[in-house]
Amino acid sequence: MSWLLVSRGSWRGPISPMHDTIVGLLEKADLALATCAGVIEEDALEPMARLASDARVRISYPEDMSVVALVGGTGSGKSSLANAICDDDVAMIGGVRPTTEEPLAIAHESRAGEIGGYLGALGVSRQTAVRIPPWLCLIDMPDTDSVEIEHRLRVEQLLPRLDVVVWVVDPEKYRDAALHDGYLKPLSAYSKQFVFVLNQIDRLAPAVVESVVVDLETALREDGIDSPRIVATAAHPGSGPPHGINDLVEVLEETIKKDRVFDKLLVDLERGSIGLLAVTGGTGLDFEARARTVLETTARMVVDGQTRSAIDELTHFLEVIAGESGYSSGSKIRRIAASAPLHVQTAAEKVKTPSSAKRRLRPRGRRRKIETAGADQRDTVGSLLDGLVIDPVRAILTARARANANLTDLSLSVAAARAAAAR
Repeated sequence: MSWLLVSRGSWRGPISPMHDTIVGLLEKADLALATCAGVIEEDALEPMARLASDARVRISYPEDMSVVALVGGTGSGKSSLANAICDDDVAMIGGVRPTTEEPLAIAHESRAGEIGGYLGALGVSRQTAVRIPPWLCLIDMPDTDSVEIEHRLRVEQLLPRLDVVVWVVDPEKYRDAALHDGYLKPLSAYSKQFVFVLNQIDRLAPAVVESVVVDLETALREDGIDSPRIVATAAHPGSGPPHGINDLVEVLEETIKKDRVFDKLLVDLERGSIGLLAVTGGTGLDFEARARTVLETTARMVVDGQTRSAIDELTHFLEVIAGESGYSSGSKIRRIAASAPLHVQTAAEKVKTPSSAKRRLRPRGRRRKIETAGADQRDTVGSLLDGLVIDPVRAILTARARANANLTDLSLSVAAARAAAAR
């Protein structure tokens, strides 16, 4: 009797209370994306928009099924592992494996239809149904070290969209730099969704297996994975039945009980919101107070005939604000700064008073009238420059502040949800 027949074939967990939390966070993500339009370049927004779309697709399909990818290099035994888990020959084995040019999804025969839509959204078209645990959907992935660039790109595109990733390594290549530097280190934030399999342990002396497991754990910690879960297996031993398969299935079953599906979604949302906050350039700039001071200084310089100094003062201020505002907003503000000299010149022409007129205003007893005229001129210049220069910048920064507020709200809400899930 196979392990499959004694497992809980009718297993179906309860719908997680985290589902409603995720739905609420996705609504916040939509609002944040909407307010970021025009503030952040569309190319920078696209990954977050795709993430939210993928998350909605995922939570619309069974939460009590875990979509698990078997990932590893050539010859690591991924397909043998898939066959051992399914207790059936569902994946080809060999040095040349044409069936792994495309991912192969394996689901329980009674539930394949439930998860088929999600697999289609992932672009996994090759699917088969066998008698594996009903909570499990396996995807046998192309090799991570494949010479075919399409294989590697397919693996990299799918990894962030899966519930659990089983990294399969063998005793010879478990420290392969391409795996650790190319995949595990960049993706270490998702380590709660990772399970590691040291396969083909039948090729090692029993006394050596533990030391190799320890060395693999050391390598994973160096990658930034603090508590790696490692299972030692022999999926296709030279003699005797497969070893360690039940242990692996138990570890996988445990992941779905602990809302690991939602862990990944929360990591995605947190990283996405923090990344976009970095693009906007951060939080408040105290723009109004700074702009008021600069306008007063610039207006005084213009009225006093120091037009060149007024131009330098205003454009320097705009360049500083542009540098603090993030790439997209900063680019728009620099375009306004480029036109600022013309606006200062216009203001100067508007308040220019002939020198003879100035002399006629100088007799004793008329000082108050002169001071009043100067104040009026400064107000005129300040009002003109506020409308032509400062107000357009104000509009850009208002949109930026709105985007920042919604991104911050999303980031804090995701952090709170992650803290609640960890308790």
